Amino acid sequence: MKRSFIILISCGLVTQSFGQSFAPLPGELGSIGMHKDSSVFIAWATNVVLERGPMDIQFPLDGDSSHGTESDAVGPADGVSVISLGDGGVATATFSIPITNGPGYDFAVFENGFADNFIELAFVEVSSDGVNFVRFPAISEAPTDVQYWNGSYSDCRYYNNFAGKYRANYGTPFDLEELSDSTSIDINAISHVRIIDVVGSIDPLYGTFDSQGNIINDPYPTAFYTGGFDLDGIGVIHQGALGLDESNSAQVTVFPNPSAGKFYIQTEQEAECSVVDTHGKVIHSGTLNSMESIDISFAPQGVYFLKIETEQGITVQKLNKL
Repeated sequence: MKRSFIILISCGLVTQSFGQSFAPLPGELGSIGMHKDSSVFIAWATNVVLERGPMDIQFPLDGDSSHGTESDAVGPADGVSVISLGDGGVATATFSIPITNGPGYDFAVFENGFADNFIELAFVEVSSDGVNFVRFPAISEAPTDVQYWNGSYSDCRYYNNFAGKYRANYGTPFDLEELSDSTSIDINAISHVRIIDVVGSIDPLYGTFDSQGNIINDPYPTAFYTGGFDLDGIGVIHQGALGLDESNSAQVTVFPNPSAGKFYIQTEQEAECSVVDTHGKVIHSGTLNSMESIDISFAPQGVYFLKIETEQGITVQKLNKL
């Protein structure tokens, strides 16, 4: 993705002011935040193993974060029960059925930020065997001239491919297609999702860096027992079908996409469909037979999710309403 920036020179000091290139707040045009109650989520993590990090990476003898238990990140997100990872802490989730690469987003990670502009970040990695993990290429455009602290605020448009981009009850989605060139994982059989807390210090001795080598500015220090990223849950959008031949899975074609409101949907068999907004509200539902059209011209511009249910399972595709 192209990044725009301006070089500012003042009194001999050179800084970089990056643009706000990425998806905005829930409810705003172009947001990708997905509400926890959305019907697009068909499963949740069934087990979590936690390696806690210290409350403050500079003073590890002061102890680790301690809020919550691993079971608090199992099952549906609720915006309340979470586990705190601490600085650099790691939570590894597993699933009863592997996550697969379907059309659009495949899973979403939930944090418990209390406000739109209070952001605690984490990297997201996936694995097909629990040994070899691949990280989503996270990018931070947040300015680094002043350290964010626990009482300061940021803007979600600075961040891409980080968990924690959105407030409580709104998950940040991830698309396995982005990792299709990775040879160490099978994107159609993801058994493990690993969440790694971002240490947000802008001091390179302690801080962490994004996929482009930029140091990441995130609230620091958070030297208390709830410090670090707070994992609420991991919702699954696409998963494998036990006992079914994958070649028989439902095939769905949607066009045009984007559209001003009218979408044509082609299926190989009768299917039930619904269109869900990012808040989890169903705005359209009906039955599809071979080739049908749906019209959501009445809906505001933005991102919606088309949920298709057949005997072979559930498919979810993203709709871009112009």
